[in-house]
Amino acid sequence: MISAIVMAGYNNKREVKKYSRIVADNYGERFIESGYKPLREFRAVQNGKPVSKPLIQYTLERLFDNDRIDEIVIVGHQMLLERRLASFIKKYDKPCRMVNQNARIPEDVKRRFNIAPRKVKYNSIAGNLIKAYAASKADADKRHALFVAADSPLTTSEFFDRFLQIITQLQEDAAIIIPAVLIDGKRDRLGRPPLWLRNDSRFQLAGPKDPYGRQGFRLSALIAANPYRFDINTANTAYSLRKCLNPNIQLKLFRITHNQGYPNVYSKYFLRKDLSVNEVTNIVSEFFRGRLELIPMKGEEATFDYDGTDREYRMITSILKDG
Repeated sequence: MISAIVMAGYNNKREVKKYSRIVADNYGERFIESGYKPLREFRAVQNGKPVSKPLIQYTLERLFDNDRIDEIVIVGHQMLLERRLASFIKKYDKPCRMVNQNARIPEDVKRRFNIAPRKVKYNSIAGNLIKAYAASKADADKRHALFVAADSPLTTSEFFDRFLQIITQLQEDAAIIIPAVLIDGKRDRLGRPPLWLRNDSRFQLAGPKDPYGRQGFRLSALIAANPYRFDINTANTAYSLRKCLNPNIQLKLFRITHNQGYPNVYSKYFLRKDLSVNEVTNIVSEFFRGRLELIPMKGEEATFDYDGTDREYRMITSILKDG
């Protein structure tokens, strides 16, 4: 059994405006999200009937229905979440509680996880992660929790089951376990390019390779992690680098890897084109100061997250309507 923590945080208007400019400048896309993204309504077809539900509910339904998950903790805008989801949550017997994004990190939690206040603000990704973890049963047993993004409505129950099984196999040795989802083409169905890596891991997948023997991967909306076994002070920096949105982010990423003793990451990826899954695993493990396992898996739909652009909204809605 495992605790599921749903990350449903939100940014202030200044951060949203900044992100919208990055999206426009680097991707030429129109950013449409101006409200609270987890409660954005998405239309779908279920059992042959049209329905409309908030984005987060698609994920919650799969978590409530999964017998391997014994509790759910949601961290985000507590008032809005409770007002919109109260009647839905009451339908289930599984424990579910809310953690307010704007709540301060308790002093005992700061001490327990050696949190540096300047690196982990109370309402940041890392702050929300550790507050929600501390409110879960997983904290009492110092075990892994399943962290789930609230903005990926197409992650299937089958993908959850496969990943939960992998967690049971690897949790003794790994602090963090992340699915790396295989993308068969040069871009996924949402038009996004993958990260090209040689798959030298134990999890081999059939599928096309580029002329350099690499396969394309994108990260899913799921992560299993035990904060007792890695440095939570690194989490916000890692999150800010996750999409390499612009040249400044890319430069920061390569500077970090250089400082860790990996001076040739840029040439390995862009010039020699031989960067591998295990090499990325080793680099990121060193950064987190805890063992990370990157798990190649199939299930492209698990990578389809809604970041707030018009194109994503239209394409995810279209897939949901197809049932």
